Amino acid sequence: MNYKDLIAQSWEYTQQNKRLIRWFGFLPAIFTTTVTTGYILYQIFALKTSYLFSEEEHSFLGEVAKIIFDFFKTNSSLTMPFIIVAAIFAVIYFLLPTLCKASAIQFIARQKSQQKVSMGLALKHGFLSFLPLFEYHLLIKTFSFFSILVEMSFVLRNLGIGLFQIFLPVFIMFIMLSFVLTLLFTYSDFFIVIDGEGVFASIRRSVKLVIMHWKYTFLMTILMLLIGVRIIIQVIVVFLIPFFVVLIMGYLAAAALPVTGIIVGSVVGLISLFVASYLNGVVDVFSYVVWTFTFIELTSEKEVSAREIFTDTPAQCETEASNLFDRRG
Repeated sequence: MNYKDLIAQSWEYTQQNKRLIRWFGFLPAIFTTTVTTGYILYQIFALKTSYLFSEEEHSFLGEVAKIIFDFFKTNSSLTMPFIIVAAIFAVIYFLLPTLCKASAIQFIARQKSQQKVSMGLALKHGFLSFLPLFEYHLLIKTFSFFSILVEMSFVLRNLGIGLFQIFLPVFIMFIMLSFVLTLLFTYSDFFIVIDGEGVFASIRRSVKLVIMHWKYTFLMTILMLLIGVRIIIQVIVVFLIPFFVVLIMGYLAAAALPVTGIIVGSVVGLISLFVASYLNGVVDVFSYVVWTFTFIELTSEKEVSAREIFTDTPAQCETEASNLFDRRG
């Protein structure tokens, strides 16, 4: 496998399929980027208001809850619409990314196999593998790198530096374990979506496939770097969005134009959000393409067992001896 050619073909394929980016990349990225941005901002402000950076220790979550409660106490008519919108948003956030990933993998794999496939057909097959893929994602989120960082932040904020230092070796061990498991489970999604395997069967086959193809570790390293680039982009955008919003709103508020400041700040924030979501969508789809192409190529190779080699060897020796005898005769 030529890694440079594979990545070049994957990028070219990604650029040629704008609809794939729009529907299965950009659309779910709007929700994931919004939640990720909000969650990281919460972690930042929670740390800022903790004992680590503030002499007056108080709960940032409590302050946010109080602000929300006071707002709906004053505007009680907005309570029910807010609950409905929040519930719809939560359902879409939890379900749509998994469905779009399954549909994107189906679309890419079927086109790779030279099948005629449409977005609707890919979505239909994506629905068929949605539940096991959703179950698998819930399982791996328990030991994901991001989850471990959140747990570390929680311990640091609420239990103190002393206990954090005690648990630090445990966290480091879990981070290393998370990296190894993530690497071993690389192809689980594709066994679920493409081959229709169950969760644990796909994990088992993924581990075997990774172990049997360690020569492709360099390719995996490149893909990990791509994921790292995506994370860096997200972090940069996460810091840019509030920076520009606060900067513009603060400037206009100082100029005695609070309403204009809110409007302009909101517009800038939305533009930044959509740009970040599109970039994340492109990287997501590109990652799907690279991994799908790799998965199809690796699984198409016939695995030769030790028994096959052992039984074939005497026959080959007999054939060679017969040919040698004929030549001498």
